[in-house]
Order: sequence, then C-alpha cells, then structure tokens
Amino acid sequence: MSSIIFDSICDLSNIIDDQMGSKADSLEFARAFGDALAKFLVERGVSQSDAAKKLLLDRPGKSGGKARLSTYCRDSRMGTRPTPNAELLYRVCTEFGFNFEYRGFRISATDLGTPSENAQTAEVQQLVLDFDGQYELKDQKGTISVRVKRPTGRVEISVSLDAAI
Repeated sequence: MSSIIFDSICDLSNIIDDQMGSKADSLEFARAFGDALAKFLVERGVSQSDAAKKLLLDRPGKSGGKARLSTYCRDSRMGTRPTPNAELLYRVCTEFGFNFEYRGFRISATDLGTPSENAQTAEVQQLVLDFDGQYELKDQKGTISVRVKRPTGRVEISVSLDAAI
C-alpha cells in the first residue's frame, strides 16, 4: 500500500517519485495532467473560470484562480508547466470526476465509503458441518490443526486431526 504525501509549506509531493517510480518526469507529468484537464473541461463545456471557482482557487476578494488553472493547461514562455500538488489533484478528481492516465497509471479519486461499480456483493453463507461421532484416542494424545487462508473473494479453512485411533 502506498500513500500520497504533500507538504504545503515546501509545496512538495511524493506522488510522482514514489507512485510512478524512477521513470517519472515532473514536466512530463505536468503536461499529461494539464492536457487531460484542458480536454476534460472543453468536453464538458466548463470554463476555466467556472472550474477555478468550483475548485476554490479564487481567494476571497481576489481573482487569479483562472490564471492559476491556466498555467497547468498550457506551457509558459519558457516551455514549462507547474506540477500539480496532491490537493489540487484531489479537488479536480472529486469535484469533477476527472481522471487521466500517466505511464500506465490511472490517476483518479474513489470514495472509499461506497462500494465501487466493479465490487461484487456476495451472499453471506454459513457452512454447517454436522458431526455426531466420537473417537477414542490411544494414549490420549493427538493434535488438531486448523489452517485458515484468505485468498481474494473467499475463505479456506482446513481442519485436521493427527492421532492414532
């Protein structure tokens, strides 16, 4: 399991290095994010100004949210783009249902409180094991072993008796 850590004081995030491995390139990631976001907003008919307001990028009494969002969607004169921090990624994904792919990874947000569309709900079943017998162990010695395995989607239980009968 991995986690996304961001530090707002230093404006650092481990999302690229730790999640994507050594193949990651910040500018490449920034372009993939920005291009996908620009396309996403155009396809949905959402202006960058409206998106900035919904993402709370405009500070009270000040504007500039559209300009900030625009910096992610196009290269600067120097050919660079800022890398989005984890908070911005979170807001864009949760507010708009945005997701994009980068180097074989899908970047998205999923509500862990609700089952995903692909999750299958299995009917709970109780297995009844009828046992109406009695064994006499020689020398009153024996070992009972119970082994439980939990492969995905099921539980396997194995009970064994090692004794001389």
